Amino acid sequence: MFANAFTWLGLVILLVIVGCYVGVYFMGKKLSFGWWMFAALVVGLVIGAALQLIFGTNATSKDMAFAFEIANIVRSAYTNLLQLMVMPLVMVAITTGITKAGANAGGGEGGAKNIGKAMGITIATLLITCAISALISITTTTIFGLNANQLLGNAKDPGRTGTTLTETIASIFASTNIWAAMSANSVLPLIFLAVLFAFIILGMRKESPEAAAKLEGAIDVIYEFVMGLVDIVIGFAPYGVFAYILNFGANTSFASYLQLGMFVIASYVAMIVMFAIHLLILFLVGIGPRRYFKNSSKALMIAFSTRSSMATLPVTIESMRNIGVEDSVATFAGTFGTCVGQNGCGGVYPAMLATMYYAAIGINLWANPGQLILLVIIVTLCSLGIAGVGGGATMAGLMVFGVLGFPVELIGMLFSVEALIDMGRTFLNVSDGIVAGCVAARFSGNMGPEKKSGMGHHDEVAAAE
Repeated sequence: MFANAFTWLGLVILLVIVGCYVGVYFMGKKLSFGWWMFAALVVGLVIGAALQLIFGTNATSKDMAFAFEIANIVRSAYTNLLQLMVMPLVMVAITTGITKAGANAGGGEGGAKNIGKAMGITIATLLITCAISALISITTTTIFGLNANQLLGNAKDPGRTGTTLTETIASIFASTNIWAAMSANSVLPLIFLAVLFAFIILGMRKESPEAAAKLEGAIDVIYEFVMGLVDIVIGFAPYGVFAYILNFGANTSFASYLQLGMFVIASYVAMIVMFAIHLLILFLVGIGPRRYFKNSSKALMIAFSTRSSMATLPVTIESMRNIGVEDSVATFAGTFGTCVGQNGCGGVYPAMLATMYYAAIGINLWANPGQLILLVIIVTLCSLGIAGVGGGATMAGLMVFGVLGFPVELIGMLFSVEALIDMGRTFLNVSDGIVAGCVAARFSGNMGPEKKSGMGHHDEVAAAE
């Protein structure tokens, strides 16, 4: 194949592409990861556009075939690595997400009332708002007319989107064992098993604490191994993104470039609408915008700048305490908010990607209510195991696409604009954790008066003494 495609000009093009990879490598030594990704996007678009201007839109011409075959090796490797992560990620992320949140849920000081009720309301609020954020994302994506075909070329129906809601629910229990589910790439049974395992472990903590501790220790080892795999794949992402964007730039009309920009704009529109709903929910439980912003602005700004809800957790908890949420409720609500039902990473982002692919295969979700409800349920279920660190949205997208049987190339390409939208997603994630804590506190009788301005929790304890 290479011999038939090889030309001297093709070799020159290949050397240019290799030179760009070297440049991308050195950029990674000087830039933060998000801006490194964005730099790979820009370089790929510029080089791809230049090749299109010189040779037209046919990237398989004899002059470019050899160079692009080599570049596509990188793209294929990156795609296969993303697919490799799906199965182990589903099991460990959801299992550890639930068990870790359960382990930390009892933290905090003070005497919380109706603690079980407060925990239930917290989880319910996180999952309900995640489902709402998915619906908003689907609506926004449809209004903006985003379509995966314009980014990936003609998409093909993978053959699993035609199942009904009842058939999909039945498929959760279809696999006879975990190995059969993994070998068949059946993600839904794995999600069910992961949730089941997590709650069994939570039950074992009371009945057999020593056995539970040993089992959790083994799961922690597996979790560290899988996260090591995730780190390797994410570290490879700028090179894979460059390959995706290079091919996109060389083969796509310049008008389609707007799809990437429109994706970023649509993401922020969906997040702004969802944040407005957060404010409405808070107003309905008696917390006005002034009280909310006065006490939570620090947490929201840290979330926006660090892009990590886990790193923001201490400030998130303090924000809820200042609003008036009882200490224990604030602690477990903030903790649950880092791994359950994240509205930005777990709701808006995967729902938007899936809607774009549905549009590419000719399915309008609003004209197919069964498919729409199915997607919302899947997105909400997959949000149970989102890690509160950078990259959680990509993990959520991989899980949702794994359930639906969609190709992960779209996730790989849109990873290139992570730096531009992840700040807003983390902002929304932290906000939904605070909202869940406030709702739970209000309906369980654990909401007190707002703390005095400028006086944190420890300051108040000292003043009381």
